[in-house]
Amino acid sequence: MFGSDYSGDHPKSEFRIYGFLVADEDGSPQWPARCHEVREKYLRDGRRMSFKNMNDVQRRRALIPFLEAAEYLDGYVVVVAVTKQLGQLSSTPTSMQVWHDIHGLQGKWDIKAFEQMARVAHFFSMFLEAWSSKGMDVTWITDDDSIVANAGRLDDVHQFAARLSALFVPHQLGIFAMNTVSYDGKARGFEDFVAIPDLAAGMVGEALSVKRGQEHGGQKEYGAEELSFKSEAIADWFWHRSGPLKKICILISPGGVKGQFGIGELRMELR
Repeated sequence: MFGSDYSGDHPKSEFRIYGFLVADEDGSPQWPARCHEVREKYLRDGRRMSFKNMNDVQRRRALIPFLEAAEYLDGYVVVVAVTKQLGQLSSTPTSMQVWHDIHGLQGKWDIKAFEQMARVAHFFSMFLEAWSSKGMDVTWITDDDSIVANAGRLDDVHQFAARLSALFVPHQLGIFAMNTVSYDGKARGFEDFVAIPDLAAGMVGEALSVKRGQEHGGQKEYGAEELSFKSEAIADWFWHRSGPLKKICILISPGGVKGQFGIGELRMELR
């Protein structure tokens, strides 16, 4: 199972944030029950867990138990933060037209939106190569983002990711299904799964906006002094890696020379 959510569209944000959850559904038998317990105790009205909507009392009470329930997932949370100075990472100005001429497009795209779609599919394909095995069935659930705003765009992302991942994955996979959280209706199972990368991505986005990194020993350090309560709780869960659910944040930021970019792991110092 893959879950993904994205943030950073705000004009003041210097980074676009891409959150992914990669989990073995068969290896996580306790996750549904633990998540159901949280819903029964705190979220019986069906409200959705999300970073942006963490302002009401019930969601705040549910946050830490929800994160604790996520620890029963066998998998990885990967957040990728990409500087907005890097306009094209996974496509070129001609990529959209080339793809349209060869494979066709069901939805309407511009170059900027196509780059975002290609970027998300690019990350998905790399993670699939790293954590899949021969014959494995894959289900990808994405948040209702603009890149899947309608059926045509969803089909384009599905087809693009399927063909791109074939360039990364050396073995034959099983069924590859893709849908959005809205497909699940009122069940909230897909939404709860995607809420995990949503919370992680939201926290990283806030951390990068409120606290600029300081150099120390050749590495940038990030502190949590100015984070909101929700981000402090999520950051503590994300960077204290004691449970079976592994987490990492990859940072792609401007390098020392204009026009160059560096890539590394973002770490936050929690006090």
